Amino acid sequence: MTGRPDGRPEPPLDKAYDPQPVEAKWSARWRAADLFHAEPGAGGKPFVVVIPPPNVTGALHVGHALDNALQDLLIRYQRMQGRPVCWIPGTDHGGIATQSVMEKQLKAEKLTRHALGREKFQARMQAWTKQCKSVILGQLERLGCALDWRREAFTMDEDRADSVFEAFKALWERGLVYRGERMVNWCVRCGTALSDIEVEFEERKGRLWHIHYPAADGSRGPVVATTRPETMLGDTAVAVNPKDARYRDLAGKKLRLPLAGREIPVVADDYVDSDFGTGALKVTPAHDPNDLEIGRRHGLASVTVIAPDGRMTEAAGAAYAGLSREAARDQVVADLQAAGLLEKTQEHPHSVGVCYRCNQPIEPLLSWQWFVRMEELAKPAMLALDSGRFRLYPGSWAKPYRDWLAQIKDWCISRQIWWGHRIPVWYCVGCHGERIKTDFHQVEGARGVLSRRQPESCPVCGGAEFVRDPDVLDTWFSSSLWPFSVFRWPARTPELKFFYPTSLLVTGYEILYLWVARMQMMGLALTGEVPFPEALIHGIVRDKHGKKMSKSLGNVVDPLVMMDKYGTDAFRFSLIVQAYPGKDIPFAESSITGSRNFANKLWNSTRFVLMNLAGTPAAALESVDRGRLELCDRWILDEYQRTLALVRERLNAYEPAAAAEALYRFLWDRFCDWYVELAKIRLQGSEEAARAAARAVLAAVLDGTLRLLHPFMPFITEELHAALAPCMGAAAKPGGFIVETGLPELAADWTDEEARREMGVVMEAVTALRSLRAQLGLPPGLAVRVVAAGGSAAARELLRKRSAYVKALVRAEALSYAEEGVRPPFSATAVAAGMSFFVPLEGLIDFGQERERLRKELVKVEAELAKISAKINNPDFLARAPAAEVELSRSQHDAARQRHDRLKDTLRMLSE
Repeated sequence: MTGRPDGRPEPPLDKAYDPQPVEAKWSARWRAADLFHAEPGAGGKPFVVVIPPPNVTGALHVGHALDNALQDLLIRYQRMQGRPVCWIPGTDHGGIATQSVMEKQLKAEKLTRHALGREKFQARMQAWTKQCKSVILGQLERLGCALDWRREAFTMDEDRADSVFEAFKALWERGLVYRGERMVNWCVRCGTALSDIEVEFEERKGRLWHIHYPAADGSRGPVVATTRPETMLGDTAVAVNPKDARYRDLAGKKLRLPLAGREIPVVADDYVDSDFGTGALKVTPAHDPNDLEIGRRHGLASVTVIAPDGRMTEAAGAAYAGLSREAARDQVVADLQAAGLLEKTQEHPHSVGVCYRCNQPIEPLLSWQWFVRMEELAKPAMLALDSGRFRLYPGSWAKPYRDWLAQIKDWCISRQIWWGHRIPVWYCVGCHGERIKTDFHQVEGARGVLSRRQPESCPVCGGAEFVRDPDVLDTWFSSSLWPFSVFRWPARTPELKFFYPTSLLVTGYEILYLWVARMQMMGLALTGEVPFPEALIHGIVRDKHGKKMSKSLGNVVDPLVMMDKYGTDAFRFSLIVQAYPGKDIPFAESSITGSRNFANKLWNSTRFVLMNLAGTPAAALESVDRGRLELCDRWILDEYQRTLALVRERLNAYEPAAAAEALYRFLWDRFCDWYVELAKIRLQGSEEAARAAARAVLAAVLDGTLRLLHPFMPFITEELHAALAPCMGAAAKPGGFIVETGLPELAADWTDEEARREMGVVMEAVTALRSLRAQLGLPPGLAVRVVAAGGSAAARELLRKRSAYVKALVRAEALSYAEEGVRPPFSATAVAAGMSFFVPLEGLIDFGQERERLRKELVKVEAELAKISAKINNPDFLARAPAAEVELSRSQHDAARQRHDRLKDTLRMLSE
């Protein structure tokens, strides 16, 4: 250590904290030491987490940063409790999402996947995703993730392909997978079927068109209201409710379909809602799941007028064939109007199903697809929840999770794309004819042979020519196997036996049904065990106004930019401290500023402690005579003990935000702002025994708090702990890296209610006097006199005894006492702890100038207050603004009101 002007050695830390070199150093050392690798059988019961594998579609976003920061926190916390840990890294091939990105790249090159061919397209995808995986895993390392890098997995590598085939085979053999014709959710943009939970619903502005359907005999017929006039070209009936008196005589009669001219029947069906629209419902069995059911009940034909590419078919008529859905709608409306059949149009906001990937409206289409029968799989998952074998945190997610399982529908698992695990079923050309090669999805009841490779011969006809099913499995199928496929199931590997079932899943609520529920069902069905007994469900990171982040809105936060600007620890902490159970995070860059300031405060406080330990290592806390401890020592040890217990309690309950807040409050508000300042009094004194006691408490509390903070802010705590360890003397904990030293434990009980009560009085007085100084704008270095009056005898005695604390923290040259009711002239007043504190101001400020300054400031604050008041009292703002923005405005109003009241109080004092 180099020397300082005051004779003390310079601590082994730079004056200012620069995160990047610290992060690079410790990332490399953790990786080189293979610090987070665990072997089967090592230690006790392991704590195992599998990462929710991010799609290989590019870089990670702030939601990934939150999810992985929470996982890393819990992994490091469990490791510091002495458990072996295993956190599996990996990535997901992403199916539709990844193929969509690649097709955009091809489009820019004036190419298509069909022009490339399936084999070349797959090769290009593999090369590109390899690059993406490298970027993503590098970002996870940059974030400080304590992953077992030796166990990296990818949902489309060979081991996972084995797992996918065996899972499909097991379900096939149990009769749980089947191919059937169903009305599916079809995305015309992505060109594939989607499962029900891959469809999101948005409230959109629409219209309700009222169309006259003339009777076949030329008389007036019913008026039908629809939001999709283009589908009327595929109508095969009009349905009415049999109880609707308006249409009692209409059922059974024939109508003439507008624009098409063909006759269609009127059918009576209880499904029809008499109160919606006109009470008469157009029935289009080929393009609506409810209409399909009506059609089946009444033996109606299905006329497909919209093709899988979203364009109208020949069945729609020559005037419309080839038009897009949107263009056809405009043309149909215009033609109806010209024919005098459009009775009226009205605005009609309604819920529209859209693709969860591209946000395009879903088209219901009849198609032959692969499905999983889900009812049998859902029952064990519900039982696991009901019996407590599986628990969700927070518990408020249990009911919606169970309700979804209870109402589950069969899962459509086939996708009409090329990037994914191809369905391992082969079809004999001899049995199905040449059509199986070109029109696969329209071949009814095709019977296939299950095999990973082409069969040698057909078991039915002996033929040798086969066509493989062209579809791939839904990406969520392979993802649902992730907790055990990462350990190479179905092989009974040592890793599977030791690490499975895993311990905990951490993920966002938006994939509770897409992924969490399916993993539970598949784990129970294929391994007989819940894949993880607990799941921590966190919210979504939104922008500061509560809006979802998206590139189109320009509100996306790039984690790498934030880490470069503020440091990884500050970025992580700013996310964790806001991650309250079940709540979304309205994220603003200003929150990282606060966490960066916290890191700097911790750095500077550690430098101060190191300066005072250098050359004189700290004694172990247990060896210090309790009689040598002052009030502030006893108080900080009581606070430290309570914080240790609270943080562990909150983390054990999976409430990381509450744990982070407790640590922040202790380190900043208690240790740095109060105890370090009070310790300076003795450290700058001449009594060695008093200095030694302060050093022992400073070192013990700082060392333990750094270890407790490590899971939240791993880089800075590792650096500070490494610098502190050589100065700890007998108090040093064994272990190289901070995770190896374990969580702090106290050998003695430091509970001290008396110290808490007495320090409470001192702190209340000091806080009131500091606030008064700030109100008056007194320079920090300006010493003042404080005169106390009133209060109980005990309070006065306590302040006399601890006058050194008050004078040091308030920058007071004297603390004296006056008789109650006697106020020194030209003084400002603060009230605290049942006492009045007067600060004589004569000679310190110009009363006239200060009053003028305060009046001007008051005018500004009143204008600000009026502006915010108008905003939060505006019904339009309250109705339309996101809840987070309304809450922010109310907080700003409260803060402005408090500033206003303080200014008025100060002005009143200076005017008396």
